[in-house]
Amino acid sequence: MKTVLVHIESDEGQEARLQAAFDLARAFGAHVNCLQVTPYAAYALGDGGMSGFPVTTLIEAIEKQRRQDREVVEARLKTEGVSWDWAARDGDAVLRLAEASRLADVVVMSAGTFTRSPRLQLTLTGDVAMQAAAPVVAVAPGTKGVDVSGPALVAWDGSREAAMAMRGSMPILHTAKTVHLLTVEEKPSDYRASDAARYLSRHGIEAEVIEKASGGHTVEAVIREEVMRLGATMLVQGAYGHSRLRQTLFGGVTKGILSDPPVPLVLGH
Repeated sequence: MKTVLVHIESDEGQEARLQAAFDLARAFGAHVNCLQVTPYAAYALGDGGMSGFPVTTLIEAIEKQRRQDREVVEARLKTEGVSWDWAARDGDAVLRLAEASRLADVVVMSAGTFTRSPRLQLTLTGDVAMQAAAPVVAVAPGTKGVDVSGPALVAWDGSREAAMAMRGSMPILHTAKTVHLLTVEEKPSDYRASDAARYLSRHGIEAEVIEKASGGHTVEAVIREEVMRLGATMLVQGAYGHSRLRQTLFGGVTKGILSDPPVPLVLGH
């Protein structure tokens, strides 16, 4: 992992995203790409209090705010001792982040509950996870960085999504103290957790296979229980669902975990 792409937006999740990006950069000697995206709608609508101002005044105000936001983040970047650069783009945030992910090893996004527009934030992260060319590391507001050296739990069901998440998280799994492959028996699969463990072993990663019956509980509940039992610091899982008319439709486990993550997530689709 040598390039970490982080979404820059002055919201309540930005501090957690930045800290996660810094931790990943330090752990892997990686470079941080900061991407700030201003939606076209901001130029069309602007602030409600500026609706009577000329278009040029509105554009100048937006550009001024963008510069101020950049100055705040850059002042922080200069004190962190990591290699970084900055890009500012206009347009759709999902599309711009997905484009930039073509030359990134991971994309840092937000998870969890936001006090403002929580559904929009969940949709943004989900859309990026399902369109990006790299896995997404998602952290909740208030998260104090990521610990890639602790135990890692991989949620495995034999699906393409689970496989993409596991393969995309390989650098993290190499640094983890222990790796655990959790499968919750629901339906038969030709690609079992033991097969995934053998695949990891060929990459020098020894993983413990944990097979659990649901016992009347949801898969999400079983995953959360194992995260707590193992003291896991990272959870790797597939991003299940699809995007229709730019509204992400999640499977139940993905939506539940992403809405209230017990630890930082690595998502792959």
